[in-house]
Amino acid sequence: MQDIPTDTKNRALSSRVLQEVIRQAPAEYVTVGWLTSTLQRNSFGIIMLCLGLVATIPVGSSVPGLILAVMAVQLISGRPEPVFPDFILTRRLPTKHLLRLGNGAIHVLKYFEKAVHPRWPTTFEVAKRAVGVVILLLAICR
Repeated sequence: MQDIPTDTKNRALSSRVLQEVIRQAPAEYVTVGWLTSTLQRNSFGIIMLCLGLVATIPVGSSVPGLILAVMAVQLISGRPEPVFPDFILTRRLPTKHLLRLGNGAIHVLKYFEKAVHPRWPTTFEVAKRAVGVVILLLAICR
């Protein structure tokens, strides 16, 4: 049996991380910079999930799709967390939008967390780049 690295054992569930971020959110607005610095190493997955949920809305799917493509390239290149230009990092978003989107994402995450466990952490780490390639291809082929 393969030993699970301590880093993987101690990793908090993404749904709990997102719940904590929502709890810490300022009352009026949040910025993407605040969100990525608060999420730290969980920022790729949670932001990509939220963008994916936004991209399902017919009217607003182009911009989230483009951002997903950029994030996929960063994931493929092995960045620990996403990097955005300053005009995106400092963009104010009403906290009520984060609450609505975040609560929807929490339900999706809890569903997936029932089935997904860190069974093969080495495989997971290697597969991150493959997931980035798939997301990039999906975003481009829209």
